[in-house]
Amino acid sequence: MAIRYSNQGATRNKPLSPQLAQALDFLPELGLEIEVFSGGQPAKGSGGARVGSVRHDHGNAADVFLYKDGRRLDWSNPQDVAVYQEFVRRAKARGLTGFGAGEGYMQPGSMHIGFGNPAVWGADGKGANAPDWLREAYYGAGGPGVASDTMAALGYSEAPQNALAMDQDQAPQNALAQRPEPPRFNYLNPDDFKTTARFAPVAGFT
Repeated sequence: MAIRYSNQGATRNKPLSPQLAQALDFLPELGLEIEVFSGGQPAKGSGGARVGSVRHDHGNAADVFLYKDGRRLDWSNPQDVAVYQEFVRRAKARGLTGFGAGEGYMQPGSMHIGFGNPAVWGADGKGANAPDWLREAYYGAGGPGVASDTMAALGYSEAPQNALAMDQDQAPQNALAQRPEPPRFNYLNPDDFKTTARFAPVAGFT
């Protein structure tokens, strides 16, 4: 069985939602099993026993260990990192959006997986503490930095990569050609001001 539970005595003792369980149907392809030690919980405000993030509500997230060939994996083991990264890539492709792991976050080798605002994080639940291997697996090489993770965790959409180019694309293709022409003036000929009138000299002036 690819998913097994050890959360019977935990506050978050509910199973994964059907949607999350189905999204993990790729596990056998990688030869992996996951152990759910913290699963679903009642929704916020329902009065049921719950703790922490709303991501776990209705079983839409879980805290898990990964196993391969009966051995619990650990992201601090360089030989296991590639497996974690492939798991994250596959899970993201299947619709999972939130991943947390790393030194100082939960237990060694554990990982938060599930739905919710797209983000990765590490110790203290901060995007700045997400380990490099997790950031690379989620975003790819050269992906967004810490600021993008923080904005995503807060529920904001990322800004366009080239907002200036977007604004320019929305402008007329030939704005200069569409600018109204300046008014035309009919300039007078200086010769029009010449006069043949002669004036008598004023006394006291020469």
